[in-house]
Amino acid sequence: MNTLAYELGAAQRRTLDRYTNFLSSLHPTFNNIPLVFERRRTSGHQLAVLASDSRLNNASFNARYLQAFWQRTEEARRLCSTFVADLATFTAETLEITRNTSRNEPLSQVDFNLYSLSRSPTWKLFPPTDVPDLVHELALRFCSLRAAIRQLKYTIVEVHDESFGLKSVFVRAMDHRTCQCHTQPTVVEELFREARTTPVWDVAYSSADPLVRGAEYKTDIAGLFNGLASVSSHISVFLEETGLRIDTVFNELLKAERASKLGELNFQLAAAKEGADEFMAMINHLEAWLRK
Repeated sequence: MNTLAYELGAAQRRTLDRYTNFLSSLHPTFNNIPLVFERRRTSGHQLAVLASDSRLNNASFNARYLQAFWQRTEEARRLCSTFVADLATFTAETLEITRNTSRNEPLSQVDFNLYSLSRSPTWKLFPPTDVPDLVHELALRFCSLRAAIRQLKYTIVEVHDESFGLKSVFVRAMDHRTCQCHTQPTVVEELFREARTTPVWDVAYSSADPLVRGAEYKTDIAGLFNGLASVSSHISVFLEETGLRIDTVFNELLKAERASKLGELNFQLAAAKEGADEFMAMINHLEAWLRK
């Protein structure tokens, strides 16, 4: 596997963390906008109003969604690890049975009770009665992993898709006039006028001037949206490739299920295990990247 093609780095992790923090900061920042309008009104200006926008509603939810992303990935990783271990044990036991019999031994003559998997307390469909049934059970377990990976991808795609609407809402609000009688200053400039309305954000501003800080804040957030698009795309591709490896394992196990002799079964299981090891390496990498 070419891990360099899918590796997730520290810069991408920082972008994801910053976007999560941005989502958490949105409602407090927007709650301060009426304070800015009122401050201008008490200075003798005509009161401005910013229309509400429903696209802002999911910001806090998406922040929690991303904050829980590692935990959900870890849960998926543990499940994956269990099923990959099941496959590894089954493969090793098949090799042992082959050594004790023959590569040409018909599977119909192999006692399925020789396999550890035959003593599993749970089954995806029904208890097995022969070796092909055990292989089918392994295939079903890997098939269920596809749904877990698909759900992780859906999380990232949903957050990314909603970011377009949030960007529009954010830019419109920051550029909004602060009174009805003047086009300047804008909301973002006035937010930085006083400490109590200043957005909480991790930027090293170049000046204490509210105009400068407001402009730098807006520029940084615009860059963050672009960064999120790149990271989201990378994670989506990563998870799609992970899912494809599950598909490979699943298909190899379906072929293994149709084997008639131990030699054929060993060949298909080796191919399935190779794909499972690649898959496990990728999900381990994703979980470790999120855990940092």
